[in-house]
Amino acid sequence: MSRFTSILFRLFDLASILLSLSFSAWIMLPPYLDIFADYTGASTFTVIIFLLALYMMDCYLMGREEFRDSMRRVVVAVIVAIIGSGFIFYTLEPWRFPRMMFVLQMSMNCAFCLSWRYLYCRWLTRIPMAPDRVIFLGAAMAGRARSVLSEHSPATVILGYVGEDGADPDEAGPWLGPADKIFRAIERFNPARVIVLDSFFLDQDTAHKLFLAKLRGLKVDDMRGLYERLAARVPVDLIEEDWLLLEDGFSLNVTGSLRRIKRAFDVCFSLGLLVVTWPLLLLAIICVRLESPGAAIFRQKRVGFMGDEFTLYKIRSMRLDAEKDGAVWATKGDPRVTRIGGILRKFRIDELPQLVNVIKGDMSIVGPRPERMDFVRELVARIPYYDVRHSVKPGITGWAQVCYPYGASLEDSRLKLEYDLYYVKHLSPLLEAKVLLKTIGVILFPKGAR
Repeated sequence: MSRFTSILFRLFDLASILLSLSFSAWIMLPPYLDIFADYTGASTFTVIIFLLALYMMDCYLMGREEFRDSMRRVVVAVIVAIIGSGFIFYTLEPWRFPRMMFVLQMSMNCAFCLSWRYLYCRWLTRIPMAPDRVIFLGAAMAGRARSVLSEHSPATVILGYVGEDGADPDEAGPWLGPADKIFRAIERFNPARVIVLDSFFLDQDTAHKLFLAKLRGLKVDDMRGLYERLAARVPVDLIEEDWLLLEDGFSLNVTGSLRRIKRAFDVCFSLGLLVVTWPLLLLAIICVRLESPGAAIFRQKRVGFMGDEFTLYKIRSMRLDAEKDGAVWATKGDPRVTRIGGILRKFRIDELPQLVNVIKGDMSIVGPRPERMDFVRELVARIPYYDVRHSVKPGITGWAQVCYPYGASLEDSRLKLEYDLYYVKHLSPLLEAKVLLKTIGVILFPKGAR
């Protein structure tokens, strides 16, 4: 999804929320009251909570999933928003709507948010929109670039490539001329973006011409930048030590103030969540003990900050003899998982004891998933820069966990590492908040739990 489309969808939702507020006020309030002037607090909270709920539930995947799934996401998001706004309204008495107006307004919110999505999927997708037109400089990784563009920016049109003739036209598009004629190709085809796929062609003269075009509005990417911008991952096979050293990022995690703020948040959040969820935790422990013999709390060594091992706590979700033949990856439909364990894993309830790990300082709320030393040794040996993920504390949730389903292979681990590297590079309170919001959506719409 392009940035423009993403912003447009959010504006549609904002308009739907404001429209529902206006209509409910017109129907329920006397003429001398204005909903935005006399109910400023309630209106503001409604807008914020609904937009956050829609974001948490990933309600902007139209075209990338089934229409029915998109509708279900909106309904769940509205339910979450109703619970959140209702809690605030009836906790903060001065900032609340009349009860019937609250019901009407929430119903209209749901109806309007569903309606524009229905119209978009049924009608607006047929309206031709100006695509993002790109030209490749070189064709060394044209197939990979096309794959990234088709997955994350399907409206992009590849006009062709400049460089040496002979590349596969199904991947790179038609040949537009030699590299030193790129400025002529830009003037002729008027692309929105040039993607540098082969730096061999980027000599001083070509770079200067591209810079002049960039000053007039042309966007220029290399493969690493394109990959990171669209896929929100750092491509492991396209980076080197000098790039890690000189690239912006990879340093926020050592900033003392941010580290202390993150630690304070971890402790406060964990204590608060334990207070709220202890009845659920106790019920889960009792159910595990009733279903199968053995300890309900499972202890296992995992690799944490700077490669040090620590003892991780979880509610046991597998049989006691699950690893009698050694450590193995969990798989979809794993027969070792008990019936109660399957439910606990689906809703991440089995991970609640890890809040104790967070309080002890072994883990953080947000960070890369901690793995076992047996797996880490293999992955470090086979995947470049795998140990970079250990430069921050592991987390109960993380960027990789909310963006990619549970991995059970070397390729899955490589892809999840790319998300982890993105997290380490862009570590910030804003990204942490984004992960936490998306985690709620993953719990309510479980995917990849094993």
